[in-house]
Amino acid sequence: MARKDAKPLLILHVEDDENDAILFQKACERAGLPAQTFRVEAADIAKAYLLGEGIYADRARYPLPQIVVLDLKMPRMDGFEFLKWLRQHEAFAALPVLVFTASISREDKSRALAEGANSFFIKPASFDALVKMVAGFGVPNEGRWN
Repeated sequence: MARKDAKPLLILHVEDDENDAILFQKACERAGLPAQTFRVEAADIAKAYLLGEGIYADRARYPLPQIVVLDLKMPRMDGFEFLKWLRQHEAFAALPVLVFTASISREDKSRALAEGANSFFIKPASFDALVKMVAGFGVPNEGRWN
């Protein structure tokens, strides 16, 4: 379901795999989701982005996102550590985080939701399934994205 307003959804995509990032962007386009995606390849870089540090100080070029799409398994700082950090900062406490991972572990899902993720998605095997999945990203259902 596409968003009803014409403004693009500002997404911070925290993903270390470039191919997954490209597929996600293409799926947003195919789904008709009006989105502007800002990708960073690691959670520690996402922290700098959100805090407006270094090159990310230019908010005209790097605006604050409306949602974060977060991979769990990343180098240096994993998605769980990032979620914990994010939820400890009042400025980002309400920022929706959609975990988007290859992990099929129930423990990972439980932990991600306990750490403050709004939703947990397993990366689908097919592009068509990915398109269908991201089509719902623009509209939450009672605070969760399905």
